[in-house]
Amino acid sequence: MIVLFLVGVTLVAYQRTRRDDPSVPSVGPDEVGFDPLDAAIGLYRGFQHTETVGGRPVFILNSIKTLSRASGWQEIEGVRLELFRHGEAGPVLTADHASYNIETREARLAGGIHVEFPDGAFLNTDAGRFEAGSQLFVSEAPVLYVDGATFGQARRATYDLDDNRVTLEGNAALRADDGAMLVAPKIVYRREEGRVFFEEGVELTRPLSRLRAARGALLLAPGEGPAERIELSGGVELLSTVDGTDEVIEMTAERVFTERDPTGRWQVTARASDGWVVVRFSGGEEVFERTLQSPDLRALIGDEGIVSMRAESGVCLREIPHQGPVKTAEAESARAWFGGGRLTDVELTGEVLIDAEEVRSRSRRARLVQARDMVMLEGDASGRERVELDSPRGRMSCDRATLLDRGRRIEARGKVQGRLTGASLLGGSSGGVNDEPVRFAAELLKVEDDGDRLSLHDEGRVWQGNRLLLADDILYLHRERSMEARGHVRATFPAAEMNAATDRPDDEVVIESRSLDYAAETGTAEFRGSVRYVDPTRTLTANRLTVAFDEDNEITDVEAEGAVEIEDLEQGRRLTGQHARRVVADRTIVVTGTPAQLVDRRGNVASGESLTWNEADGTVTIGGDTELVYHPEETP
Repeated sequence: MIVLFLVGVTLVAYQRTRRDDPSVPSVGPDEVGFDPLDAAIGLYRGFQHTETVGGRPVFILNSIKTLSRASGWQEIEGVRLELFRHGEAGPVLTADHASYNIETREARLAGGIHVEFPDGAFLNTDAGRFEAGSQLFVSEAPVLYVDGATFGQARRATYDLDDNRVTLEGNAALRADDGAMLVAPKIVYRREEGRVFFEEGVELTRPLSRLRAARGALLLAPGEGPAERIELSGGVELLSTVDGTDEVIEMTAERVFTERDPTGRWQVTARASDGWVVVRFSGGEEVFERTLQSPDLRALIGDEGIVSMRAESGVCLREIPHQGPVKTAEAESARAWFGGGRLTDVELTGEVLIDAEEVRSRSRRARLVQARDMVMLEGDASGRERVELDSPRGRMSCDRATLLDRGRRIEARGKVQGRLTGASLLGGSSGGVNDEPVRFAAELLKVEDDGDRLSLHDEGRVWQGNRLLLADDILYLHRERSMEARGHVRATFPAAEMNAATDRPDDEVVIESRSLDYAAETGTAEFRGSVRYVDPTRTLTANRLTVAFDEDNEITDVEAEGAVEIEDLEQGRRLTGQHARRVVADRTIVVTGTPAQLVDRRGNVASGESLTWNEADGTVTIGGDTELVYHPEETP
């Protein structure tokens, strides 16, 4: 447009000068040079012309000298053109030399072309031409544009008057005052549409980031304001470094759309119709690399960097820590939050699958808290779909669970149920292919030490086959095959395993106590505190009860200590002492004390140092110093 003004006003100035001064002064050879093919017909020294419309100035033209030639070319030296818009001062153009052809309406500019705008911005080039037929201005030298701390350059610039289009070509580059640098082989600016196109690729570099795309377009705010919408396609790559850290964010996508929202932040949509949008975070303190993939990804970007990110068409997550297992996840949708440009939390929803090598989970919702290395899992609110956790050592389900230390610690809550393989409960069978697993249930389960340590809390229950253990809190050590139970302990065994006198296979032995300690290595289960033992034929109370198992996990003997009392339910007699031992193979019970006493149903008392009860024939043998208190049967 500036060139067009220059061309037009040069013609007007020439014609007006001819009307003002019809005489043509003489021209010396030293002033016009010698050109026999194009003789000089007039020379006009410095003048000023003001063009007005409706009383408002349109332009003011000044020149030092104008030479008119016979060919129709006008040679103008020392050009200064001041333009106005609606009467307001606009750009000022200066040039060392301009040539204008009256007949062809072609113009050429050369030598220090400088355009300065009212806001201080300016544009420089050394040569250019205007083609009247095509209504096209073409620079014939590199172009430099400066606006405060922002400047740009290109090897070639063109301006099409017909469609008001500006084109910069040849490694066109724009640098902003914040250090941002935009480089493109070709930049097309359609001024009427307020759109800028990058048809042959574009690269945007900022102090901490770089963006590349095969094609791009910008939509500017009305009045040639800042960009409001950016469209990139044909393959987009982003590389960014988090300020003050060694963390790097990389993104690849097929297409990217960004739009400025009312708060000044950018709403970004990245898509890949035939593949994945990939966002990779690397260089963190705890994690070597995190990769997020989705066909459709949205993000909110502010001055501080990425604020949040969302994927709603399926998502995959892969995490490679510096230490520990690799973690992968799949979900129907995801949302990520950032702080200072760093990824802080990721929430996965839908059908969420997470694999941390040996620990696999299924849930409806999962939240990954990066700073605490914590994964929180939730089931469906209705309870129809619960959290499921699976590992080589077993599996479980619950309402919600938390994975800590990259899955090495687990906390499960809400109707926890599960099973362990290769485990045994109080001497139960383990290790065989067809063995019963150990099953468990509680309100809270904690798994530690890579799954070796399991603790059940709040009405813990553990069972294997016909063996059952209930307690407030239960601790199971998988590697050591040991168990601890505390609070309202209740253990149930099949009566046949205790060799109790019963003909019914479903009869049970029940042991209640305040605590239990079981160790497979020693083959013992020790009950302490208000112990009560019940089987179909007898009951026993004591302070402590120890059950011993052999190598085949069969019960060999039972030993009771402290205030021992045994009641024979069939014979109606009671044995008391300080210590009692039952040898299962011999079917004998030996009670000792100071003294040991036997009281039958009639109240007869027999005391001695020991009592030996032979369960086979029902006799009791009294050992040591013996004392009898006999109450003869009375008849009416």
